Amino acid sequence: MRKLLISISMCLTISFVSAQVDLNIVLEDEDLSEESKQELLEQLEDIDKNIGYSSLNLNTLTKEQMILLGLNNFQIFSLQNYIKNSGQILSLNELHFINGFDEQTIQRISPFVYAERVIEKAPLNLDSIFKHSKNTLRFQYKESLHKPFGYTRTDDKGYLGEKFSSSLRYKMKYYDRMEFSFVADKDAGEPLRYKGKTFGYDHYNIAFSLYDIGKHIKQVTLGDYRLSLGEGLAMKQTFDIGYFSNYGIKSSTGKISPFRSTSEYNYNKGIALLMNFKNVDIFLFGSYNFADFNGKSLQQTGYHRTTNELNYKDSISQTLFGTSIQYVSKGLQLGTTILNYHFSDSIAPNVKSYPYQQYYFSGKDNAVFAFNASYALKRLLFFSEIAQSSNKGKAYILGTQYNFNYKTALTLSYRNYDKDFQNHYANAIGIHSMNNNERGIYADFSHYISKKFSYYIGADLFYFPFISYRASKDVKGQKAKLQINYNINKNNSLLLHCRYTNRYYDYKIDNNTKIPFANTIAQTHLQYKFAIEDDFSFTLRGGYSRSFTHESQEQEGKFIFFEGMYNIHGWKTKFRVRYTLFNTMDYDNRFYVYEHSLPLSYSSSMLYGRGQSVYALLSWQISKYFELFLRYSLIRYSDREEISSGNDKISKNNNQFISGQILWKF
Repeated sequence: MRKLLISISMCLTISFVSAQVDLNIVLEDEDLSEESKQELLEQLEDIDKNIGYSSLNLNTLTKEQMILLGLNNFQIFSLQNYIKNSGQILSLNELHFINGFDEQTIQRISPFVYAERVIEKAPLNLDSIFKHSKNTLRFQYKESLHKPFGYTRTDDKGYLGEKFSSSLRYKMKYYDRMEFSFVADKDAGEPLRYKGKTFGYDHYNIAFSLYDIGKHIKQVTLGDYRLSLGEGLAMKQTFDIGYFSNYGIKSSTGKISPFRSTSEYNYNKGIALLMNFKNVDIFLFGSYNFADFNGKSLQQTGYHRTTNELNYKDSISQTLFGTSIQYVSKGLQLGTTILNYHFSDSIAPNVKSYPYQQYYFSGKDNAVFAFNASYALKRLLFFSEIAQSSNKGKAYILGTQYNFNYKTALTLSYRNYDKDFQNHYANAIGIHSMNNNERGIYADFSHYISKKFSYYIGADLFYFPFISYRASKDVKGQKAKLQINYNINKNNSLLLHCRYTNRYYDYKIDNNTKIPFANTIAQTHLQYKFAIEDDFSFTLRGGYSRSFTHESQEQEGKFIFFEGMYNIHGWKTKFRVRYTLFNTMDYDNRFYVYEHSLPLSYSSSMLYGRGQSVYALLSWQISKYFELFLRYSLIRYSDREEISSGNDKISKNNNQFISGQILWKF
């Protein structure tokens, strides 16, 4: 109890913030993979005029775009309902008449949206496509100024390529009718050529989409794509902010997303089709893709730098096909999803080394059947999904969201995932990276008190009925999050973010005895920001962490950073610099701190140990069509003489990177 009270008091000693997503906090969430964070930054391209190309029409906004604009569930529902009942929005002034849209919300989204009647579909003819399509081409380069051990070793286990990474991205968009993208990527250490395994860049993605073809075909995507079907137990490959946020955990039930990321896994290669017949949406999809395989399990790092990594590259094929049928009418949604996937070689979990994996998928073939349902009744929303894999393992989730008004929302959910539920594509809420061996009750509450003050609080009580990672028996645990925004005035704001986790892990009592002990971690971040519109900003942020582990051992960590941004309008140049000091006693108290980086590139520092870091970012709009971005970063440790280990070991106490990107818009 004492540990819990200390952790809660750490969160309640300071005051806190807004209904809008704070990008830094989302991008530092350890519950999100780096691929999800990368995808979020890529989606922001569509709404940020600094890195994108145009604003968004209110009459054609998708739910995902509304979320990225900072709208909550009630505002999204109100906007969609207004357009459905009153017709298309002809002026931004109409937003004042929509329930849930106050003056602050309208001012916040106005720079990114416009209102224009969609009279007819843009024609799919070459003349119009060449004349009205909008294109972006990006080239990016990054290199370490030091040479890790993997580049200097003389045996056959070192890195075979050069120590720079690079990517090339092209995107074409023609209104809401057509999209085409091409992405090429090479990680540091990957060779430009190797025995037919690589040619030029290490990885390529191509996606082509057409929308509203004829009366019934709403979308067809060829090439690389991701799917979101059901509540995440059937298939969810797309990014979702919902877990521990004020957007609710209800997933977007039915979405095909062209894949244009530098990530090298968790996507499909083939065709996906969406058809509509009045109140029924029908998804058909098929994929034949390759993955990295070490003879037993799939490898998801995306790295192909050494002889072994290159031998694993694309060494197993994966075939996927399936369908999803969704019926929507007057707030009721009913759907079913069936998918089947096949590997060309047998998957075999390493049960000997990791006993908790004994119920993981093994073999070549698996099929998943899922049923989802939701019902919206005014401000109340119910949703659920149940899924079963080929081995009869089951998983289900039940939830409800209630919007008292657009300023207050409550979410409740219960999940129960059997230990033998197996689905490679499942990605519903939960503690585990895989949706199995878990039960939990999740609740959150957000309250937008005024344009100055709002808060969010969420909690998850979970239970693992079977042995799990680092726990040799069934264990329970809790997670909690508190977030407060206080906008003091137009130029000054405070943000407080607190996280609490209590989870049991094994500790050795003697050579033969292991007993689970509570591992409790509490972290607090407090941020002050002064900003004069887009001209100048100064940010001061500090973090404190404390952990309570075996035999009441207590460790702690702390950091502080100063960041400034200055926009020189006359030179069309923006400069940003940050300096960070950190001191963490152990790995449990490490911090992940998001760093502004090159557009569409996720970057964060893991602050572990004792030291300091600095980075500087320069952007220069050379002309209407060209922009240049340059970045330098340095991290220096005072508690060690070398960094990292293995091939990544650097025999110095610091590491430096330089990177750059050129953007051409035409």
